[in-house]
Amino acid sequence: MQAVFRSGLCAAMILLGACSPKQEPANSKEAAEQSEKASSEKGEKEEKEEKEEKGRPEPKAGEGGEAAEKEGESEAREDFVTLSDQQIRAAGIEVMPVRQSFAGAVEAPAVIAADPRHAAVVSSSVGGRVVEIRRNLGDPVARGDVLAVIESRDVAQLRADVEIAKRQHELAQATSAREERLYGEKVTSRQEFEIARNASLEARTRLRLAEQQLAAAGGTGGGRLNRLMLRSPIKGNVTARQIALGDIVAPDAHLFEVADLNELAVELSLSPNDAARVTVGTAMDVSTDGRTGAGRITHVSRVLDPATRQVRAIARLSNGQGNWRIGETVTASIALEGGAGGGQLAIPRTAVQTVEDKPSVFVREKEGFAIKHVVLGGNAAGYVKVASGLGGDEQIAVSNTYLLKAEHGKGEAGDDD
Repeated sequence: MQAVFRSGLCAAMILLGACSPKQEPANSKEAAEQSEKASSEKGEKEEKEEKEEKGRPEPKAGEGGEAAEKEGESEAREDFVTLSDQQIRAAGIEVMPVRQSFAGAVEAPAVIAADPRHAAVVSSSVGGRVVEIRRNLGDPVARGDVLAVIESRDVAQLRADVEIAKRQHELAQATSAREERLYGEKVTSRQEFEIARNASLEARTRLRLAEQQLAAAGGTGGGRLNRLMLRSPIKGNVTARQIALGDIVAPDAHLFEVADLNELAVELSLSPNDAARVTVGTAMDVSTDGRTGAGRITHVSRVLDPATRQVRAIARLSNGQGNWRIGETVTASIALEGGAGGGQLAIPRTAVQTVEDKPSVFVREKEGFAIKHVVLGGNAAGYVKVASGLGGDEQIAVSNTYLLKAEHGKGEAGDDD
């Protein structure tokens, strides 16, 4: 029995081994499938990358040029100072054209003065006492503004004369109208009517005379009968005041001076030789303490001052920014024009600054100032000739140019950081 059992057990083990799957071939087949799948994915990825590489647009030929152009613009902006119009005005930077056909210059001492065409003296034609002062030195005034109030007996008398003349005129008019009506009704004679009409005309004349005398004294307008209103005849600023509260003023005394400070005059003292080279309309620059202004000669005297042996000349100077004051001493440089085809370019000495160890000027452009290196020639009475670097039609900064140089220096320091 045992032999039969052993033989059955062996047969069962053999049959079980024959029916079970072999492990090694299965594992080998799975590895092959995984290898084939990985190879397929790798191929697809490489194919996709190849397609993307082929579909990617190549850089255009102009893009390199644009990059180079932008780089050039960046370098060009390094020689530029960006400022707005408001910043330029706040810094007091003045801009002037380059002088063309320059044939030398004349330099002379000068004094800033009020322009006679834009100045006035305020005085009183009657005497009296100052009871009120409404404007002080330097105050702006409009035409007709009251500067001071004066109490005067003369004004009171003139106002009374006007009132009396009015009443007499009204009475004479009424009498003339009544006589005309009675004459039309044949009640009075023509002689009586003519006498009444002439009396009315005389009363009207006396009224006009009284009103004109009051107006000449400056007593027109409302207010108390004995008060005179001193009014400004022009728009401007009070440049002088000769009275104080409570002063007794005499007739025709100068009490105030008013001037328009936007338009000033420059009074020059020229030698006879220099005056012979200067004509009306010649361009002129004034300078002092880094400030520069431009104007033109409006008058050259034909008379030699016996005391100074100098010739007096007057120039007009715009002062819209308020850089100049009446009574200020300045130096005037008068640019002389060359003949046709003669002369050369010139700029004020105050326009030149040293940038990158080269003489340079600041040329006005829309967004600020461009720095132009120039080659300079000789000096001539506040001007320096330009050999090269400018075309002649530029507008350049001529005052406070050191501020532009400092601003350019700050920009370079920021670029280095």
